[in-house]
Amino acid sequence: MSTLHIVMVIKFMIRFVCFLILLIPSVCFSQSDLLLAKSFRTRDLNDKHTLFLENESSPLPGIDEATYSITITVTNIRNQEGVIRFKFYDDATPFPHDKGFLRIVVPKSEVVNNTYTATYYGFTSKEMGIALQDDENSNKILDMGWFFPKEGHAFSDYYHSSLRRPVYSDFRFLLTGDKEVVMKMKYY
Repeated sequence: MSTLHIVMVIKFMIRFVCFLILLIPSVCFSQSDLLLAKSFRTRDLNDKHTLFLENESSPLPGIDEATYSITITVTNIRNQEGVIRFKFYDDATPFPHDKGFLRIVVPKSEVVNNTYTATYYGFTSKEMGIALQDDENSNKILDMGWFFPKEGHAFSDYYHSSLRRPVYSDFRFLLTGDKEVVMKMKYY
């Protein structure tokens, strides 16, 4: 075998190892996101901390502190490709904070008739807002066209129709009891 062949084999092996190093974490993260979303779907009355595992810096509700549910209905979803990425914001982590205080990822296989509805439990009373991204190619970023996003987005009880960027006060609400939120998808 010539030295040229040996060099080519070594280069191939290095590229393959790099590919595996990059692939394994992305597969693990996507699997953990789906598992994380499913874990919020059920209510265990003995577990008051379920929704707060995502951000350990968030204070946990006290034993006597009331918690509430949020029922989210997302409408006008254009297809069943990819995932829906929810981010929950509060005054300590307002939009456009990178992570918010909670992230939930839902596979679009749960979408029925262009609508997704789910109830999440364990929220304490506070000012908060919800934003979502329709991540059609599951790459964890909002893909942009020339001027506008290629993928859809929505906000809690607010349909963004202006050309300016949305701000937290547009979709913020005070949670003082169980709440129903409607999020209408916007695509450009």
